[in-house]
Amino acid sequence: MAGRYAVQERFAPLGPEGQIRLAGSMAVVVGVGALGGHSAQLLARAGVGRLRLVDPDRPTLDNLHRQVLYDELDVAAQAPKVEAAAARLSAANSGIAVEPVAEALEADNAARLLDGASVVLDGLDNPAGRYVLNRACVSLGIPWVHAGLAGSSGQLLVVRPGKGPCLQCWAPEEPREPLKHSVATHGVLGPLPAVLGALQANEAIKLLAGAGDALLKGMLLVELWPPRFRELAWPGASAPCPACGSRF
Repeated sequence: MAGRYAVQERFAPLGPEGQIRLAGSMAVVVGVGALGGHSAQLLARAGVGRLRLVDPDRPTLDNLHRQVLYDELDVAAQAPKVEAAAARLSAANSGIAVEPVAEALEADNAARLLDGASVVLDGLDNPAGRYVLNRACVSLGIPWVHAGLAGSSGQLLVVRPGKGPCLQCWAPEEPREPLKHSVATHGVLGPLPAVLGALQANEAIKLLAGAGDALLKGMLLVELWPPRFRELAWPGASAPCPACGSRF
């Protein structure tokens, strides 16, 4: 009988060696809602050896049109999202370790929550949390994949500390909340987090497999209504970044 990952290993740029690297890696998914749920599911099925899920929330009925790891029973039970998510991911792949952590990532616990991470995925829904995550990953030297969305549009960015611009290089001034364009004001089209979560998982797999040449280089902008994809090249900066100190 063919091995569990035989079809994935046939993809030559990954191959059996890349699969071994995935198995020996740990991904931390911060925020296990729409974005994080899709990306975590793909990483679990891809065979990433350890997943740590970080999220303090509990599922609600209005989550279900876009958050694939939960159902009506989870809403009724009101258990933490990370517990329901861990159960589903473990059922999808019993050969990996899934660690649920029902906490919010903050400046004072970020080092602990990200400890041991090979890569971090951003499933957050607020700018302040993303800037905390960026600073923590830069300080710890951990690569991470940012994504954000609202309405029918979103963005994707791969951050490799010391090798390229971080999130705050791209946006030096932390956005003030409430945002003019956000899920609270514009809602979100259900398929959008599936698209961006898949792209996030794809970039994370490249990072874990050591495929640096295949990574997204700039910021990818995604629009689904009507569909359009556009990559922005890094424009450079005239002053050092307040988070990473670099100009690139």
